[in-house]
Amino acid sequence: MSQPFRHSIRFKLLLVSLILLVIPWAGYRYVQETESFLRNAQETMLLGTAQTVGALLHNHEEMFVSGPTQPGQSESFLYVHPLTSPIQLDGYTEDWEPHLRNLWRYKGDGDLAFEALLGERQGYLYLLVQVKDDRIVYQAPGERALEKSDFISLRLTESSGEIIDYGLSTIAPGWIVAERVITRAGRRILTESEPRIQGEWTETANGYAVELRIPHYLIGDRLDLSVWDVDATDSRQLVNTVRTRQGNPERLPGRLVTPNPDMARIIGGLEHENARIWVLNRNRQVLAKRGVLRTAEATAQQDQLFPRVLNALLRLIVDQPSEQFLDEFSGKSQLSGPELDAALTGTPETRRRITPDGEATILSAAWPIRSADGIVGVVLVEQSTNQILALQNEALKRLFGTTALLFVITILLLLGFATLLTRRISRLRNRVESAVTPDGRIKGELTADRTKDEIGDLNRSFASVLNRLSEYNRYLEAMASRLAHELRTPLTVVKSSLENLESEHSAEQRDRCIMRAKEGSERLGLILHRMREATRLEQLLQQTEFETFDLKALVSASAEGYSTAFPGCRFEITVPQEPVKVHGAPDLVGQALDKLVANAVDFHEPGSAILLQLENKETDAMVSVVNQGPLLPGDMSQEIFGSMISVRNEKGDEPHLGLGLYLVRLIAEFHGGKVWAGNLSEGEGVKFTIQIPMEQ
Repeated sequence: MSQPFRHSIRFKLLLVSLILLVIPWAGYRYVQETESFLRNAQETMLLGTAQTVGALLHNHEEMFVSGPTQPGQSESFLYVHPLTSPIQLDGYTEDWEPHLRNLWRYKGDGDLAFEALLGERQGYLYLLVQVKDDRIVYQAPGERALEKSDFISLRLTESSGEIIDYGLSTIAPGWIVAERVITRAGRRILTESEPRIQGEWTETANGYAVELRIPHYLIGDRLDLSVWDVDATDSRQLVNTVRTRQGNPERLPGRLVTPNPDMARIIGGLEHENARIWVLNRNRQVLAKRGVLRTAEATAQQDQLFPRVLNALLRLIVDQPSEQFLDEFSGKSQLSGPELDAALTGTPETRRRITPDGEATILSAAWPIRSADGIVGVVLVEQSTNQILALQNEALKRLFGTTALLFVITILLLLGFATLLTRRISRLRNRVESAVTPDGRIKGELTADRTKDEIGDLNRSFASVLNRLSEYNRYLEAMASRLAHELRTPLTVVKSSLENLESEHSAEQRDRCIMRAKEGSERLGLILHRMREATRLEQLLQQTEFETFDLKALVSASAEGYSTAFPGCRFEITVPQEPVKVHGAPDLVGQALDKLVANAVDFHEPGSAILLQLENKETDAMVSVVNQGPLLPGDMSQEIFGSMISVRNEKGDEPHLGLGLYLVRLIAEFHGGKVWAGNLSEGEGVKFTIQIPMEQ
């Protein structure tokens, strides 16, 4: 009869094959650990690169003249951005777009505020100023006093070191030029114009904007910027001022900080692929930068070569490398971060940050740059984890691809193997069924399989079982003749006695015939009684309840009873000192012991002792009855415990059906034990042993 597939061995082996899914999971865990190891190694590498750059710039404080002074000194620093595209002086900010994120913001006590940005290109310094002013007051025509209108003041040092003041004001929006400013009687007066400093004044929604161009040769390395506000056109009184440099306006202007090309050349030799190196001063302003975080590598071709389904699965499991991410440090002139704070205190530090859009992870390492005066700057080395993610994804692709292939191959092999097994099992089932008739008779032998696996062993076991069943069937078929043999003698005695009773006339002969007939009938009754005894015991076993009892006490008490019951026999007993607790039926165990002792009494050599022995063998109790006398045939050590098996050579007055030892076996097996018999090693007698499990 065919079984549903879900109940078949093939389905179960298919379920077992799912254990192969542990392989990609274990591989994924291993790749994760490898990723963590690679990231740590990457951090160590970046820190080593930063240390190398720091060592190259060690004691080169002349490159950090634009860097910060010692703590406690007050000085402002204005960063000059290298401009990569031309600046059109029109007052609009489109030309400054890449650098607008670096606008400096200055605010005074009132509403006045401004934003400024400096750039450098082809020998010119460019300045963008965006002023927030709720009311613009322009210069009156012919007015030379600077404080009578809104204006912007430039205070700079020339290459000679001389400090020059310039003013920027206008009578209307449009083209402007700077004019030198002198102080006369406490008032700022415009004098001669400087046409080389020129620009555009444009009104905006919040105030006005000024774009200015200054030839580089007119300015040294210092510059201050201030915005002056006049709100009333009638009084023209100065109401507010905002400066880039706080404190005494007569002090030296703030220092211009420009990227150092020599420093950029030094760090250029240490540039890594897909990495970026920054050199910053103490104000975290950029002095040199080399490298980029993005690369031009594309993964589309790789994706086309690999199954899309697997790529989609990988996107669900692990992060994918992205070349398009938001770089918050790109184009900045001043950086910030905890690793920079630590490095400026003298402690090298690494950091792992996620980009604002969450598309990439950036590893950075900061190392302090030292000189004789202390820490003058910081080296910052950055690199994305895209390469690690790419390696991780490639490893997972290979792992999952190989696992999928192995999974398919393994399933096919297991299904094929399961099909082979089911065919062999089906053949075995069919052969077993064909060996037994519908009415239960064994009609043929099962040929033993020579294969050495479990199915072959099962085949041989079935063959052995069928052979034993065949023998048992033959035994049952022969039992009728055995019963007839046992019953024939008493029936013959009864029949002959009754026949003789009819022909005998003397009273003495008639009494003898009647006596013989009674003996025959009693013998028939004894045979039936013993057969009923075996049947009753089998029924009793199904109703008996177990209890815990001391087997030592039972054996000792029984030995005393045997001495009384068999006065012509001598009994010896050997028991352990401690109690032997077993869980069973003491009456049945005592009955089995009675059968063994009765058998020993029948076969023991006159004058010899019968030994009762109790042993404690770890988890089992062993009760043995030993007697000297005739030996067992070599092949009867187990068969003697079968039903209606007897090895008596002499015929006695009582019938012997071979049921006593059969009952002993039933009782032993009912207690979860077993019984066996064997000849003594000296060849002088026989030993019967019952093994019963002890209470745990």
